[in-house]
Amino acid sequence: MKRITIAIVLTVASLIAHSQVHYEITHLGTGINTTGSEAAAVVVDDSIILYNTSLGQESSRLYLIDFNPILTTIYQAHLAVDGTLGNGEFNRWGLNANGTNCGNVAYDSHNNILYFTRGNIKDEGIQHIYYTKRTYNRWSKPQPIGGDVNLKGYTSTHPTVGYLPDGKTILYFSSDRPGGLGGMDIWYAILISEGKPGNCTNLGAPVNSDSNDVTPFYCNEEGTLYFSSNRDGGQGNYDIYNSVGWRNSWQQPSNLGSEVNTPYDDLFFTFQPCRCRCIKDTTSHDELEACGFLASNRPGSLFTTDSNCCNDLFRWRRLHTPDTLIQPIIEPTTTKPTDLLPISLYFHNDEPDAHTLDTTTRLDYTTTWLHYTQLIDEYKGAQPNPADWRKRDSVQKAVDQFFKYDLQKGHTDMNTLLEYLYTDLSAGHQVTLTIDGFASPLFEDLYNINISKRRIDCFRNTLIRWNSQALLPYLNNGKLRLETVAHGAADTTTVAPTDPRRDPKSVRSVYSLEAARDRRIDIVGYLSN
Repeated sequence: MKRITIAIVLTVASLIAHSQVHYEITHLGTGINTTGSEAAAVVVDDSIILYNTSLGQESSRLYLIDFNPILTTIYQAHLAVDGTLGNGEFNRWGLNANGTNCGNVAYDSHNNILYFTRGNIKDEGIQHIYYTKRTYNRWSKPQPIGGDVNLKGYTSTHPTVGYLPDGKTILYFSSDRPGGLGGMDIWYAILISEGKPGNCTNLGAPVNSDSNDVTPFYCNEEGTLYFSSNRDGGQGNYDIYNSVGWRNSWQQPSNLGSEVNTPYDDLFFTFQPCRCRCIKDTTSHDELEACGFLASNRPGSLFTTDSNCCNDLFRWRRLHTPDTLIQPIIEPTTTKPTDLLPISLYFHNDEPDAHTLDTTTRLDYTTTWLHYTQLIDEYKGAQPNPADWRKRDSVQKAVDQFFKYDLQKGHTDMNTLLEYLYTDLSAGHQVTLTIDGFASPLFEDLYNINISKRRIDCFRNTLIRWNSQALLPYLNNGKLRLETVAHGAADTTTVAPTDPRRDPKSVRSVYSLEAARDRRIDIVGYLSN
């Protein structure tokens, strides 16, 4: 038996003793900033910064976060080797389009691709992610990225690019799509080829919260995600946080503190490449460690009539004293597919395909999962309502825990496992997955057995459709095998005859957390030869 092992390497350019680090924040001035909003500055080729501007129109401080009802356009400015910036000017690479809000550029330097967002001003502020590739110094015609990154009726925005240890490109972005933890969340998709991403996966907690989590920027040199959130515990409004990790494995986020964050909105924290000097002169005796840009509507930003109405661009510099510098380090960790097991994938009552004795389905798990994630309020409303407020609060928190952790974690871990699986099969190995199917004890044995089989078949459909049917050839040639057992009702020996899960007239037979945890499949085995 061979277990696939992938080394995850996080290269941190330099670790600084936290108590010794401090930041200097400088307004970029009127050559870049206007009385409208400027935000989302990124560096391309070490010599150009691209950023959003609302062309001098005052706008709500939230417009550049979620909806952009006021026209925004991509501008550029020349970045000199000494770190000085020229004046902003209209970008003519074909990114801007009439009647659309354009902005939020991300640069994939490994593949010479720009990702950015467009939103028709008539579409109620909805934004989608586009891409363009450079060949011989010419940019291709922008087109929407494929897969399910852009969902009809929902916003996908704030793209940023990271690189996995195996060389694959990963796209992080913000979206208000179903399946999140609340508001805007940060998601990711691994890019299979140019413009073709795999399945989108929510980063989950602790990066995402039940508040808005937006404007991600992944610093590959540090192995760190920077993002903004209006969660509780910050300086006020949107604060900038960071978290070390990659894909869906993250440390607890840290607030960058009062030298960076203010009681106003602080957003779009990005890095300037180390090959450029961050500033021509410095009067500080500290040594420059890193620098970049952020957007904020803090005092000092420009406006016409309404102070603090509009984001401006600022440059940040992170400084340290020489004796606190720690040399660059590499921390390898090893992860096996079996470390993820067991993976529990949960289903709503009588799903998929209610009211049938069929043993197969046309649905895949992501489809049923997305529907399930939208039922949290329905489940909360169906819970017991004890007089004691502490008991009521405990019940509601338990439902939150199930939807925002258990249900989310199963889907996230499944996608991670499928990535391992594809790598293993591509290397010529044969893999056997062992899967158990379960049901709640509401119906007769035959019905429970059949619905357990449907749930297993739902997962099989996920394997078939994953990443444009990348796994289908291995299912067809027997290199990928499934060993399945449909158990029917889970733990029937521990369920009393009077248990409400046995009573079709009981709301708890459907909405209790006991029943919710019964309705699942478990991926319990991964054998690679």
